[in-house]
Amino acid sequence: MSNKIFWLLTEKFLLRFFSVFCYKLVLIWQREIQTMKKILPWFFLVCLVSCSQDPQAPTIRFPYQWLGTPGFGGNIDQQNIIEPSGLCFHPGRKTLFVVSDEGWLYEITTDGAPIYSQRIPGDLEAVAINPRTGLVYIIIEGDDVILEYDPERREVSRRFPVNREFNGDPNFLQKHEGQYDNGLESLAFVPDENHPEGGTFYAGNQWDPSCIVELLVPLKSSQAWQAEARIIRVLPFRIDDPAAMMYDEETRLLHLVSDADNILVEITLDGKLVKEYAFPGDNQEGLSWDDQGFLYIAQDSGGILKVRDLRKIKK
Repeated sequence: MSNKIFWLLTEKFLLRFFSVFCYKLVLIWQREIQTMKKILPWFFLVCLVSCSQDPQAPTIRFPYQWLGTPGFGGNIDQQNIIEPSGLCFHPGRKTLFVVSDEGWLYEITTDGAPIYSQRIPGDLEAVAINPRTGLVYIIIEGDDVILEYDPERREVSRRFPVNREFNGDPNFLQKHEGQYDNGLESLAFVPDENHPEGGTFYAGNQWDPSCIVELLVPLKSSQAWQAEARIIRVLPFRIDDPAAMMYDEETRLLHLVSDADNILVEITLDGKLVKEYAFPGDNQEGLSWDDQGFLYIAQDSGGILKVRDLRKIKK
C-alpha cells in the first residue's frame, strides 16, 4: 500500500514539474521570438548593405552593360567584315568608319547597317577623325603611312609617311624586312586650337618597341600630296601591344587597349596612368564612342561590339 502511494505522489510531482517546465520554456521562447523580431530587420539590413556594390569600392571590372544577351547580344556587324582592325565615330556624319586588315574601308550606321565600302590597298590598322575638319586618317601598318581620306569625295587626298627616327636613332620604329612587321597599330587625333597644325596625333606602335608616340603631321603647313610626319615625343607609359586608342576631349585622357593583355587604361597626355580595367572582347583593335556615349569595339577576330559605357551613360 505504501509503495502505491509513493508512486502516485511521484507521478503527480513529475507531471507538475513537467507542466511548469513546459510553461517556462514557452515563456522563454516567446521572449526570444520578440527579441528576434527586433533583431532580424537589422540583421537583414546589415547583410543587404554588406552585399550591395559600393560605387567607390576598388574594382578592375570595366563599367559597361551589354545591350542584349551578355557576351553575345552586342555584335552589330551586318556584313561579316573580315578582320576589322580599327574604327571611329564621325561626329558630323553620325556614322562609323571601319577599316580591315584586308585593305577595305567601310562606312556603317551605329546599328551596323552598311552605307558603302571602298578598296584601299594595304594592311589598314587604325582610323581616326579630325572633328574640326571631318577628314579621316588611316594607318597602313608595315609601311607606317598615315592616309588622309575625304569622306565627302570618297578619296584619299594626302599621304604622310612617318619618319621612324627619334632621338638620333634612325630606326627607332624598327622596320623588319622579309617578315611580318608589327608597326603602328592605333591612332587618335588630339585637337588643339593653339597648335599651328590644329593638333597632333598619338599612335601606338605594336612591338619593337611597344610604345605610344606623339606625331607632328603637317596638316596645315603643307599642301603637298605627300609630306613627312615625324615623332616629337615618346610617352613614358609602357603597355604591350597598344592595339586600339581613342581620345576623350572632356577629360583630356587617352584610352588605350592592349589586346595582348585584355586591358583598357586611361592615361594623361603626359603618359601618367589614371585607371586600369579588365576589358571585354577578343582581339580588340578598334575603340570609339558615339555622341550618345555608346562604346564600339572592333575585334580583329571578327565582330563589332556595341555596349553601354557606364562611364558615359548612367543606368
